[in-house]
Amino acid sequence: MYHKLALNANLFTLLHQIDLDMLTEVQKQGCSCGGKLHRADYPRSPMGIPPESRHHFEQRMSLCCDTCRKRTAIPTVRFFGRRWYPAPLFLLISLLQRGISTHLVNQVKKHFGISMRKSTWKRWRRWWKDYFIKTLFWQQKRGSFIGKGLLGPYPRSLYQAMQGENKSRLLLLLQFLAPITAGFLRAV
Repeated sequence: MYHKLALNANLFTLLHQIDLDMLTEVQKQGCSCGGKLHRADYPRSPMGIPPESRHHFEQRMSLCCDTCRKRTAIPTVRFFGRRWYPAPLFLLISLLQRGISTHLVNQVKKHFGISMRKSTWKRWRRWWKDYFIKTLFWQQKRGSFIGKGLLGPYPRSLYQAMQGENKSRLLLLLQFLAPITAGFLRAV
C-alpha cells in the first residue's frame, strides 16, 4: 500500500516549496537577539533518492543571524534530523510494522530502490517506540489526537489519523512532525 505513494519529482518539488514557506515564516520572526536572519544552507547527501531528483535534497535550509551569528535550523519536511534517508522515505519505511525479514528487506529494495540493513530498520522502530513518545513535542501534541483512536504503533497510527488519500496523509504527517526537526522541540 505505502509503496504505491509516488516518491517522484512532483512530490519532492512540493516538499521543497513547503520548506521554503517554513523558512520564510521563521525568517520574518528574526533572531532572538533582534538581528536579521539570512540564508545559510548547508549540503546534505541523503540516501535512497533517484539521481534525477537529488537536487531537491542537496541543501538543508538554514538561517544565520547577522548580529550574533547564531545558526537557526528551520523545521523541514524533507529531512528528519541527521538521518541519511530523507523524511518521506524514513516515514514510509517506518510505517511498515511487520516483523523485519529478508522478504520485507527485498520488498523495500524492489519498491523504493534502496538496500537497508535490518539494524537500521530496528533502530528506527526503537526510536518510534521508545523515544518519540517521550519527546516534549509528543507530550504537547498528543492531546490533539484524543478521540481519533490512536491504536497500534507509531508512526502508523499517526498516519491513519490523518485525513485524505495516501499522499495527503503523508504530507500532513510530515508537516505535523516538522517541528521536531528543528528548534527547542528537536527530537532527532
